[in-house]
Amino acid sequence: MDPRARADAALARARARGIHVVTPDNMTSPMDSSATQQIPRSLVNAVDPKTADPDSTMVLAAHVAAGRPAPPPPEPQPELRVAPGPIPTVQQVQPTRPSLSQRLNGDT
Repeated sequence: MDPRARADAALARARARGIHVVTPDNMTSPMDSSATQQIPRSLVNAVDPKTADPDSTMVLAAHVAAGRPAPPPPEPQPELRVAPGPIPTVQQVQPTRPSLSQRLNGDT
């Protein structure tokens, strides 16, 4: 039995079970159903807050939450380099740290 014949047989058995079985022939989108309740836009606009909620959650840095001043700026930020190619890719290039011999020679 080919797949289409098996599918047709399965749909026939489903239709024979009753009217409450949904098949591709009798399915209805919920948006097309007469039982779908539509909420008027004016009601949605009345309930939707337009201003920021003062009780909303705010994310704070640890030093701000503890009441301490901001820490000094960290080490130099890595350089961003865009790699060539059909899809631009951003790579972080870490600043090179001088080797021990360069530091001892004063070549930093």
